[in-house]
Amino acid sequence: MRVSVNDKIRKPQRHKCVSETFAFRAAVLAFYDTHTDTFWPGIELRSKAYTTKKRVILRWKTERSHIESMAASSKTANQKRFRRTGAAKPLSDDAEQDILDWVVALRSHGMPVSGKMLHLEALDIAQMYDAPHIAFAASPSWIASFLARHSLFLRTRTRQGQVSPLDSTKVAQEFAATVRRRVVEEDITTVYNAD
Repeated sequence: MRVSVNDKIRKPQRHKCVSETFAFRAAVLAFYDTHTDTFWPGIELRSKAYTTKKRVILRWKTERSHIESMAASSKTANQKRFRRTGAAKPLSDDAEQDILDWVVALRSHGMPVSGKMLHLEALDIAQMYDAPHIAFAASPSWIASFLARHSLFLRTRTRQGQVSPLDSTKVAQEFAATVRRRVVEEDITTVYNAD
């Protein structure tokens, strides 16, 4: 335990807004179905805290089907909030499809796409779809999630090898014949690999 300096006592935390899990909300609603007394016994009737809790429970009753479906799943029972997939996307699906089509079109012509190019094109398409600039900035994190959603990568070719000529088989055969001729001419018994 930490010793207080100059006998100062830390003030207790005053968290007024407490968010409950879906399992807890379902338990409270089930309790109120079978009981008439209050679920929170430490709260006095006709107090501000009681009125607040009563208001919260009335709101939970209106959302009962959603709360019970979330509490039924072990994956979501301990969650406190739920946001549907795609609810936080700043662009519509059509706008994202246009960006994806643009990337695919450039790549099909052999043109590499950089992060800056994707950023500028995404801003142009967002402006075409009237997305507010405050809501969509084509940030690096958005670009990363966009690329991950569509299994794309911003990589450039790093191989710097030579392109083999069209008559490479003929050249290989001529080289093999030259090596065999030199082996016979110079009476070589052991040939090593030069890799």
